[in-house]
Amino acid sequence: MHTDQANSGTDELLQTVAEPDLDLLLKEYEQAGGYLNNQWRQDRSDKSRFMRWSGQSPDGRKHRAYVGEDCLPWENASDTRIPLVDGIIKDLESVLCAAGSRAQVKAIPQNFADEVKAGQVTKLVNHFRQQRRRELMRERQLVANYMLAYGVAAWQVGWERQVTYQRTQFSLQQLADFPNGAELMQMVLDPALEDAAVEIATQQFGVASKKQARKIVRDLRTRGQAEIPRPYVTYNGPVWSARKLCEDIYWPTSTTDLQRARCLFVREFLSETELRENVLTDGWDENWVTQALKTKGHMVTWDNQLGALIHEGDAWTAASRTDNKDDLVEVIWAYVRTVDDDDIPEVCCTVFCPSAIKDNGVEIYAKHGPSGYAHGKYPFVEVQQERVTRRLVDSRGVPEVAATWQDEVKTQSDMLADRTQLEINPTLVVPNKLGAKYRIGPGIKVRKMFNETLDYLKPPTGNPQLAFEVIAMVQKRSADYWGLPHPEVLPAKWQARLQQAVENFLAAEEEVCVQTLQLAQQYLTPEEMQRIGGGLEGFPTSPQDIAGEYDFQLVFDARDLDMEFTFKKLDAISKLIIPNDRGGAVDYSKLTAIAMAAIDPTLAQSVLQDQQGAAGKVFEQVNKDVAMMALGNQFQPVENDPTAPMKMQFLQTIVQQNPKYVQALQGGDERFKDLLESYAKNLKMSLDQQANVIIGKTGVKPV
Repeated sequence: MHTDQANSGTDELLQTVAEPDLDLLLKEYEQAGGYLNNQWRQDRSDKSRFMRWSGQSPDGRKHRAYVGEDCLPWENASDTRIPLVDGIIKDLESVLCAAGSRAQVKAIPQNFADEVKAGQVTKLVNHFRQQRRRELMRERQLVANYMLAYGVAAWQVGWERQVTYQRTQFSLQQLADFPNGAELMQMVLDPALEDAAVEIATQQFGVASKKQARKIVRDLRTRGQAEIPRPYVTYNGPVWSARKLCEDIYWPTSTTDLQRARCLFVREFLSETELRENVLTDGWDENWVTQALKTKGHMVTWDNQLGALIHEGDAWTAASRTDNKDDLVEVIWAYVRTVDDDDIPEVCCTVFCPSAIKDNGVEIYAKHGPSGYAHGKYPFVEVQQERVTRRLVDSRGVPEVAATWQDEVKTQSDMLADRTQLEINPTLVVPNKLGAKYRIGPGIKVRKMFNETLDYLKPPTGNPQLAFEVIAMVQKRSADYWGLPHPEVLPAKWQARLQQAVENFLAAEEEVCVQTLQLAQQYLTPEEMQRIGGGLEGFPTSPQDIAGEYDFQLVFDARDLDMEFTFKKLDAISKLIIPNDRGGAVDYSKLTAIAMAAIDPTLAQSVLQDQQGAAGKVFEQVNKDVAMMALGNQFQPVENDPTAPMKMQFLQTIVQQNPKYVQALQGGDERFKDLLESYAKNLKMSLDQQANVIIGKTGVKPV
């Protein structure tokens, strides 16, 4: 702790300093990770979802060997697993993941004048979503599972530049091709000048470390040739990661919005290869890596097992312990929203190992400084299952709400199974010759005094139908609460709840798209943007233009998962809306895109194009047709061409603005003139056919 900050009364995390305070960061990390209430809730949630309890046996039956005492009502009684909670999570996860993959992604510009450019921006983001489709689907599924199981989860949005090294042979004679090659060759051959040669070689060969450069210099001096690792980029784009609270990501319990959190911590376990690779690719301190590798298999955890908790008065406290994690090293990314000496806000990131924060009394870390993201945000987006308070951690997951419902269904199912055993294989009453013995169960023999004949014990009385009614009641309650289809729940009710869940989930992915675009603007060159987006002339790429330019909207109707409903909706639009569109209010290109996406989103992404691109293709086709007719070639007539109105406008523009076409028509090129007239007649026929459809419906010819 810095004494001047402590005495000033300001937040110790506020000021960005040249050297991080690792003791303070570790203290904040332990406080965020040791939030016992959430750890306890997660443990209970896992027990409910994965159906774990004390004395459980693999065959779903009660056995003394597992229970540790006599089983009730008898040995081998039913102890089945009922996946009610897990079933609800899987049903909702399927809907949310389908919504994320099938939703229509659209960039919303701040200025209306940028509407056309917004289509190119959408194309840019969709390019990465399709390129990393498999990874995005995997992380989306994890986010949905974490959110539904524990109430809250987080997306992490980053940028990754993957570099692969290809080794090439380089000879001492090739040094002559470098500027001052003779001088450099002399330095390489002189062992006394090795340090100077290493400095120059580091720059000339583009190697990542002086260690590599020194090996190259020595190989050139001793063998006359050396292997030089040449880097080339294999991927340059966004990466999305799902983060689980209190396992992958930690934040103060008072946090109400991740972008307003005092600090955030991300934990990962890295192999030795990954640690050493980050020295080259991300500038991690090599000495820190050496010290961190000594802590392999150790991590600081907070025991979340209920049996390990210590009860003190009215509070539960957890004990920290050291655990093993194979041969991996625990690494923490500490993100802190700070201000510099000029009170300019920024996000600072410190990478450290909690088990190795000092070396001979000196604090060590892998990396420290601004996060590097020009948007100035934490690279995280939270997803809450519900909002009952402003605190993120107060959101409940499915197990916390539905655990007792699952227990009720299990109780009824076990009793029904036990009753079935007694009725099919009842207890046998036999003569008592060795003394009374009272024990019932399927197929068990019970001795009874004065009984000289064999008889079966009467099965239990009562109405087993009540158990089925209780199970049905719980299933209906679950569907009603979580918005799942059920014949006894009003469709309007479950549809509204399911749509709310979808919109809540997609709202977070909208922010993910925003941060993805902002990172693309920061890290991609204008040439790369044009290559990906198909021409992004004038696209803002400077850090000053990043914030606030575009928002994103992801639209998906959960009811479209029912294809029967989708076709009914489209049929109603075509029969009720389209014929009554007197003022041309319907944008048919957008309607086509929405209908196509509702029927088959994968096919829609493959064949649909934005409105500007569609007009461009039509213009290109007309321009090509006119050029071929100018050479005397016959065009291909089209029957009932839906693009005839657009083609007619383009035809006039193309001919009038080309002096050679005008000169040919005025100079008596009868062939060209006849072909143009036939081309126009073909388009006019399509226009008349479209008009006849309207006349047949309305009785009025359109003016």
